[in-house]
Amino acid sequence: MKKISIYCVNYNSYEYLAAFIKSVDAAASKVGGEAVVTVFVADNTEDNIRPIDANENVATVKVFAYNKNLGYFGAVKRMMREAPPVDSDFVIISNVDVVMDESALVKLCGLRLRDDIGWIAPQIYSTSENRDRNPKIVNRYSLRKLRLLRLLFKYPLLNMLYKATLYKRKKLQTHVAGEIYGGHGSFIILTKEYYKRCGCIDYPVFLFGEEIYLAEQCLRSKLKVVYEPEVRVVDSDHASTGKMPSRFYCKCNAEALGYIIRTFY
Repeated sequence: MKKISIYCVNYNSYEYLAAFIKSVDAAASKVGGEAVVTVFVADNTEDNIRPIDANENVATVKVFAYNKNLGYFGAVKRMMREAPPVDSDFVIISNVDVVMDESALVKLCGLRLRDDIGWIAPQIYSTSENRDRNPKIVNRYSLRKLRLLRLLFKYPLLNMLYKATLYKRKKLQTHVAGEIYGGHGSFIILTKEYYKRCGCIDYPVFLFGEEIYLAEQCLRSKLKVVYEPEVRVVDSDHASTGKMPSRFYCKCNAEALGYIIRTFY
């Protein structure tokens, strides 16, 4: 029997969270006795806090009411300290503005993985962009490209121009299953081997850059990242980050890229 631990982070997105948990429960019911599924929820919401219903039928739901915005991986790190994913076959890190396909866990448990696979990037279908957000990064970024990206975020107007032009070309891209550099951060599937070699998440950045951090962890530990579109989730599109002020969004991205460059390049 597989053990699946799901760590998700809520920030004032209770309706999305309810839909996410409902979809996990439906997927858990399809996989039946082949997997035990536990959902750990970090509630980063600071104001207008609401109770979270943890009474699901199949998946076990455990809530950590931090009620302080610890950031994405900051909240995941704290949850993993308090509830380590020991013996988990798969460790999923997720936003709450996604829903799992009913067959997602069946497909995941049915994968035949090599021992050197650390991260599985599923199909993440974006309803607003009408495309799969994976694979996020096919090949490792050069230092030059990272510096250019950081420059774009330091000047919000340049970032707006990028979003309006080059970024839109991504919807025209198609990819087949196989090895990539890094997946999209909204729904991350890590294997038991990742946890064995890399340990718990320890990324000291408030928001953004998580994909590169994980990809570099895999690279350093000689683990592979694979894109598996048969495992599918649907992205409802930036429930929390979509509400962020543009300047703060760009500031967080620039700071994350600065950390990535200093640490890994």
